[in-house]
Amino acid sequence: MSMQRWRRVLGCLKCGRMPLVIALSGLLLNLLPALTPVQERFDLGLLYRLRGPDKPPEDIVIVGIDHESALRLQTPNDPQSWPRRLNAEVIRNIQASNAELLAFNVFFFSPSPDPDDDRIMAEAMRQMGRVVLTDYVKPRQVSPGVYLESVVHSTDQLADAALATAPFLLPKGDNGINRFLTFFGGDSQATLPTRLLLAYVLRTAHDDLIGTFEKVAPDIAGFLKIQPTQREQFDAVQRELSALLQSRPDLLPALIENLKQSSMPAKTRRMLGGLFRAHENGRWRYFNFYGPARTFPTIPYYRLAGPPSEDITRELERKIVLVGYLEDFQPENTEGLFDSPYSTVSSVELAATALANLLEDKTVLPAFTPLREFFWLFLWGLILGFCAQLLPLPQALVTISALSGGYLLAAWTLFQAGGLWLPLFIPLIWLAPTAAVGSVIVSHLRRVRREEKIQSVIERFIPVDVFSHLTRDEDMKALPSYGRLTHGICLATDAGRYSSLAETMEPMALADLMNEYYRVIFQPVSHHGGWISDVIGDAMLAIWIAEESDLKTRRSVLQAALEIQQAVRRFEQNRRIDFPVRIGIHCGELRIGYVGTDSRGEIRAVGDTVNIAARLEALNKLLGTEILVSEAVLADIAEPRARRLGRFLLAGKTKPVSVAQLLSCPEVEISRYQECEARFQIALKHFEAERWPEAYAAFSQLVLELPDDGPARFFLKTCEARLRGVLPPGPEALGIRVEKSDPAHPLTK
Repeated sequence: MSMQRWRRVLGCLKCGRMPLVIALSGLLLNLLPALTPVQERFDLGLLYRLRGPDKPPEDIVIVGIDHESALRLQTPNDPQSWPRRLNAEVIRNIQASNAELLAFNVFFFSPSPDPDDDRIMAEAMRQMGRVVLTDYVKPRQVSPGVYLESVVHSTDQLADAALATAPFLLPKGDNGINRFLTFFGGDSQATLPTRLLLAYVLRTAHDDLIGTFEKVAPDIAGFLKIQPTQREQFDAVQRELSALLQSRPDLLPALIENLKQSSMPAKTRRMLGGLFRAHENGRWRYFNFYGPARTFPTIPYYRLAGPPSEDITRELERKIVLVGYLEDFQPENTEGLFDSPYSTVSSVELAATALANLLEDKTVLPAFTPLREFFWLFLWGLILGFCAQLLPLPQALVTISALSGGYLLAAWTLFQAGGLWLPLFIPLIWLAPTAAVGSVIVSHLRRVRREEKIQSVIERFIPVDVFSHLTRDEDMKALPSYGRLTHGICLATDAGRYSSLAETMEPMALADLMNEYYRVIFQPVSHHGGWISDVIGDAMLAIWIAEESDLKTRRSVLQAALEIQQAVRRFEQNRRIDFPVRIGIHCGELRIGYVGTDSRGEIRAVGDTVNIAARLEALNKLLGTEILVSEAVLADIAEPRARRLGRFLLAGKTKPVSVAQLLSCPEVEISRYQECEARFQIALKHFEAERWPEAYAAFSQLVLELPDDGPARFFLKTCEARLRGVLPPGPEALGIRVEKSDPAHPLTK
């Protein structure tokens, strides 16, 4: 990804978009219907494992039909084909144990092959008077593609003998066994757990139920005074109670509030509260599981098919007994087995769990309504997102982990205390990891931008090819000894009238002026591949690293010099000041490397090439030129805009340097210079041979034709001084030392 794109990404994150993206991603996941079962399975599974098993109420005992019973009773492996007189024997033994209720979570919708079996079982049921049977609900096609649920009751003979019949239903499309129905058929028909609860209340807390109703609505409590002993009576009480609680919204809260203020035992209050709340919002409740299979007291079926022992009799006394399959015998209409958060459980254990939840008024409730959950997930996503964006990476990861751990602890506490269910899947499995990844991305982008800033700063002082060799730690440790010999081209500049401006301008205004000036002259250098090595006051040194035979780079340097001159002229016009630039260019060997101590230094160019470029820049002031170039730079370059000025022995040097002027005047002026070039070179030869009269005459003619030509005037003035036997003042001060011993030098004593 390019740096510009990284900048755009980081800019988006700075605007707070990452927390918003994280929060919205959680909401989108929450809206996916296919993910809802996954969330329920994960959330409840984790909460149950954190909570651990719970003790079920002592009111319920399961009589389990299992393979061991089939073996001991020598019956077929299909319990549906067992003689129903065995059930009659079980019913009589349970009645003898003084159990409160008996429910069969087994289907009897087909008559027994032996009619006497159904008769014997029905007689046992009538004798006990408190047996409830489970109905079967199956879809019935009423037209192509249209199905209705129909309830299939037990055989008439058995159904008439039962106190009540009802199906035990899980919601359609429910994920496994998370929920059960309390009513079905438009909330008018109670399911098995609800009917068992009402029957148990009528037997054990009848007076308390009537008293609660009489305190809240005495005018309608009369229907409860009947103690139902037959199916019709029980159905009538059930219908009347359901109709009242579901048709009068004010009645249910009043009854529950009265229970809170009642002095009746806590167990009775919970039981009545469970009965009332079973009608609340009508249809379904979440299971509150107690533990794995066999958590409820369980007695094998075969132990009640004969005379029960005293310990079994004591265990069944005053209890609700549920008879059902503990194992999957796979007959045609068995309920089968189900996966709970703890283990695989049977249908009868599910029915026992549902009934126990109602008895204890104990259920699992989502902590939020769907709309509030929507806003909560959005808020939590924003919180984690801002942690990821605003904090440094280590702190962000620790904070996100701490918040997620605290969230899980709060969810466990609420579930342990009151069965409240905080959503876990999206906050822990999606939002927290997404925020952690986001913090890593933000940290990476910050590091990229920081390195980019550092690199941009370093590149102002270090050439790119040097910086590329200093990216590793071991190279940075060796930085003080870094240096390499190379061939390069140096371009030195200096601004005229800087001292006078510095004397007359305020420091801040002068700084602004110089910053603008350097922006003007830096651009051509960087555009043509140069590197700014030094900036001191009004002087600049630019370096191009290139091979000695690299004509392209030398042409680029010359073009950069011309563009600098043009840019400075525009700068002078805009600022309305006189701020001319002088430029010197030379090429040769130089060292690029570290200069300084271990604690402080800089990368710069060092060598005679740098000094000569600076001396050529200073020579401009003496010659009245703007751009001087050593002829080594012009080697093999056909450059019509340059003219040879001769050889100069610069200050501090022992060898002369051949110098040329780079012309930058308009084309018309260049044509005039080119027309006079041959005569200028003839005059220069007279000057170098110390033929002063001939040189004086030739340069005098050139000055008449080109009065503004600095080199012609310089040589004319020098010839005039030689004819008078004196030297013109000032060349030593300008870095030019005159040597008489070399007749080839332009300046001699």
